[in-house]
Amino acid sequence: MKVRPLFILLLFVLSTGVLTWIYYAATRKHEQRPATKPRQAETLADLDACGRRKHAKSMQYEYFADIAHREQQEHTARLFRAMALSERVHEGICAEAIVRLGGHYEPPVKVIVFRGTTDGNLERSLRYEQQSLHTRSGKEIHRAMSAGNRYAAQILARADAGDRQHIILLEQSLNRRHPQDTIRTYTVCPVCGNLALTEHEPDFCPYCLTERGRFVQFY
Repeated sequence: MKVRPLFILLLFVLSTGVLTWIYYAATRKHEQRPATKPRQAETLADLDACGRRKHAKSMQYEYFADIAHREQQEHTARLFRAMALSERVHEGICAEAIVRLGGHYEPPVKVIVFRGTTDGNLERSLRYEQQSLHTRSGKEIHRAMSAGNRYAAQILARADAGDRQHIILLEQSLNRRHPQDTIRTYTVCPVCGNLALTEHEPDFCPYCLTERGRFVQFY
C-alpha cells in the first residue's frame, strides 16, 4: 500500500517534466520563426526589384527601337524589339513568383526614357547592362539560396542570364561596321524570355523546352 502513492508521485513528476519540455520546445520554435521572415522579405524585395528593372528596360528598348526605325536602321530596331519582349517575359516571371510567395507586385507607374541616336543608344544600353550586372554580382541569388528558396534563386539566375545574353548581342551589334553584313534576325521564347539569333534557333528552348513553333520571330 505504501508503494502505490510513491509510484503515483513519480508519474506526476515525470509527466510534469515532459509537459515542461514540450512547452519549452514550442516556445523556442515560436521564438525562432520571426528570424525567417526577414529572409523571405529580402527575397520578395529582390524579385520586386528585378521585375521593376525589367519593366523599365522593356519600355526603354521599345523607345530605342522606334528611334532606330526612324533612322532606317532596321537591324538594330529588331534587336531592341526582341530585347524588349525578352524583358517583359522576365518581368512576368518575377511577378508570378512574387504572388506565389505571398507578395504583391506593382510595376513602376512612371518610367523615364533616354533619347539619342541609335549608335549612342546601343552604347548606353551596353554600359547600363554591364554596370547593372556588375553591381548586383549575384548577391540576390545568394540571398535566395541562403533563405532556402531555390525557386526564387532559379528565377533570379535566369534573369541574370538574360542580361548576359543581351550584353553579347549588343556588343555584336556595335561591332558590325559594314551594313552589307548578313542581316540578323532574332527569336524570343514566350515562356522564359530566352533571346537568340534565328540562325542558332534550336528545335526546343534550351532553358524551358518550349517547342520552336511557339518562338516569337523578329525579322
